[in-house]
Amino acid sequence: MSSINPHYTFNYSQPEGYRFSHDSVFMARRVFELLRDNIRASWQILDLCSGTGIVGMDFLFHCQKELGFAPRVCDFLEIQSVYKEHFIENVSRLGLAQTEMSLLLQNYSQPTQKKYDLILCNPPFFRVDDGVLSPNLFKNRCRFFVDATAEELVAAIEHALAPHGQAFVLCRSPELFKSSKLQTDQVEQIRGTPLLRFEM
Repeated sequence: MSSINPHYTFNYSQPEGYRFSHDSVFMARRVFELLRDNIRASWQILDLCSGTGIVGMDFLFHCQKELGFAPRVCDFLEIQSVYKEHFIENVSRLGLAQTEMSLLLQNYSQPTQKKYDLILCNPPFFRVDDGVLSPNLFKNRCRFFVDATAEELVAAIEHALAPHGQAFVLCRSPELFKSSKLQTDQVEQIRGTPLLRFEM
C-alpha cells in the first residue's frame, strides 16, 4: 500500500508531542470500503483508543462524502486528557452537525454503557516489556500498553460490541488479540500491519 494518502479528508489538530501515522487514515478508508454497502445512519460507532479522533472522524467523513449521510452517533474513548482540546477542534473542523460525537475520557478496562454496531481501534502496538520506554509518559501511552493490556482490550470489545456488530483492530501482534466469544479473522494488512476483524 502506498505511503501517500489518496483520500485526503481535512487538516487535523494534533498535539506537538505525538503525531498520528498514515495507518489511521488508511485504516479508516479501508474499513469504509469494506462496509460501504451495509452502513446505516442508525449505527452507533466507537473509536477505541481514539487519540484526537482520527480513525472515527475519517470514517464519518467518507460516509458523508460518498454515501450522503454519516451514522448519527460516534463515541471516542481515550484515556489521555491531553487530546481533549484537539478532539473538540477536530469535531468543529469536520463539521458533521447530524452526528453526535462524544469524548469518553476513561480506560478501556472500564465497561462502556452502550453497545456499538461498529468499533474501530488503532491501539498501542507494543507491550511494555517489548521495547525501550521513553522518559515521556504521553509517548509511552501512545506506543505501549501502559494502562491496560491487549487482553483487556479484547475483553472491552467483547463487552461493547452489539449483536451482529463488527470491530476492526490494527495490531502488530495478532497473537495477543484472542477472543473466545467473537469470530476473528485477519482481513488484510495496512502498510504491513495486520487488520483484524471481530464479529458477534
